[in-house]
Amino acid sequence: MTHGRKKSPLGTAAVSAALALTALAGTAGPAEAAASRPVAPSAPVAPLAPAVSPAFDKAELKRRADRVMALSYKKFAKAKRAKPFDWRADGCSVPMKDFPYKKKFRRACDQHDFGYRNYGARGKLELSPTRATRKKIDGRFLAEMRRTCNDTYKGRSRTKCRLLAANYYLAVRAVGGKAFGYR
Repeated sequence: MTHGRKKSPLGTAAVSAALALTALAGTAGPAEAAASRPVAPSAPVAPLAPAVSPAFDKAELKRRADRVMALSYKKFAKAKRAKPFDWRADGCSVPMKDFPYKKKFRRACDQHDFGYRNYGARGKLELSPTRATRKKIDGRFLAEMRRTCNDTYKGRSRTKCRLLAANYYLAVRAVGGKAFGYR
């Protein structure tokens, strides 16, 4: 807040110094000399750039997260781990010890974890804790597991891998709601 005074493009320190020199030269009266003394600000100085509303920040974060979620599993694995996103991943956590393709699906699982932790209500950002968003994240998970199968296997092995991917997707759809959380 400037309290009716125009801000100089030179900055407060430069204006104060110029007024002080003028007062020392004897060309300024007592009022101008008093105005040249540095005054401790009563409130924090406002930033030069206008403040960005929290709604805009969240919208921009969501756009950035959307771009991350649109990456292939290979590009996601190489993506820079930018803040403030939660990049923690627990891999393909399943309630059974031996899960076939667990290592093969790891990157798709990590991307799925990113989605749940940043969009869901259980994460700190809560970018979009809705059923529609969860369905989209789960759909990306299935697409990236299928891509893994297509990139890795041929023939019957590919078919088996894709069937297992579909089963894993169905399991996540059936029980993943609690892990995602809704608002």
